[in-house]
Amino acid sequence: MKKSIFTLMICLVFLAGAAYLIAAEYQEKFEKALPLTANGSFSLKNTNGDVLISTWTRNEVEIKAVKTAKRDKEDLNRVKIEVSAAGDSVTVDTIYEKTFLRNIRVDVQYEVKVPEGVQLEKVRSTNGDVVLTGRFSDADAGTTNGDVKLESASGKCLAHTTNGDIRAVNFKGPMEASTTNGSIHLEVQTLEAGISGHTTNGSITVKMGGELNANFRAHTTNGRIRTDFPITISGTVSSRRTLEGTLGKGGPEIDLRTTNGSITLTR
Repeated sequence: MKKSIFTLMICLVFLAGAAYLIAAEYQEKFEKALPLTANGSFSLKNTNGDVLISTWTRNEVEIKAVKTAKRDKEDLNRVKIEVSAAGDSVTVDTIYEKTFLRNIRVDVQYEVKVPEGVQLEKVRSTNGDVVLTGRFSDADAGTTNGDVKLESASGKCLAHTTNGDIRAVNFKGPMEASTTNGSIHLEVQTLEAGISGHTTNGSITVKMGGELNANFRAHTTNGRIRTDFPITISGTVSSRRTLEGTLGKGGPEIDLRTTNGSITLTR
C-alpha cells in the first residue's frame, strides 16, 4: 500500500513538472518612439504574432512590443526588433536568428500608434492578425494565417490573407480585399471609390448606407447572390450564379467573386 502511494506521488510530481515545462513562458518588452509626421509612411514586418496599429494626433510613432518565448528563455535573444528611419519614413522588422537545429518558438505582439493621416506602406504578419484602426490614408495590410481588420481608412486599401477573414468598415478610398479560406465583410456609408472582394472558400457581405450608385458584378460557383438594392440588368441573365448590372445611376465598380460561398449586398 505504501509503495503504491509513493509511486503515485512520484507520478504526480513528474506530471506537474512536465506541465510546468510545457506552460513555461518568458517575456521581454520593447518600446521605442521616433518622430513622424502625418505625411510620412510606416511599415512593419512580423512573423509570429498580432499587429495592432492605431492613430493619434502626435507627430511621432510609438512602438510597443512583447516578445514571448516558449520553454527556452534564451530564445528571446534570438529574435531581434530592428527599427530604422529614413527621411519621413519608419520601418520595423522582426528578425529571427537563422538556425537549423530547432525552431525558435517566440511570438511578438505589436501595439503601435502612428500620426493621423500617415501612410501604412506595408504591414505584414505570417501567423497572426493585423488590425488597423484610426484615420490613416493608404494602407497595405496582409497576413497568412490570421484575420485582417481595417477601420476609417481614407485612401486606397489592400487587405489580403490566406487562412482568415477580412473585415473593413468606414473606409472611403478604393478597397481590394482577397483571401482564400475565409469570409469578407465590407461596410461603408457612402461609396466613393471601387470595391473588389475575392475569396475561394467563404462568403462575401457588403453593407452600404444611403443611396447607392455603382456598377455591380457578382459571381459565385457554389452559393447564392442576394441584393437589397434594385439593379438594372442589360441583356439577358445567362446564369443564376452571376449577376451583373447597374445600381442607381451607376458609378464606381463593385466586383465580388467567390467559389464556395454566398454573396450579399445589403443595407
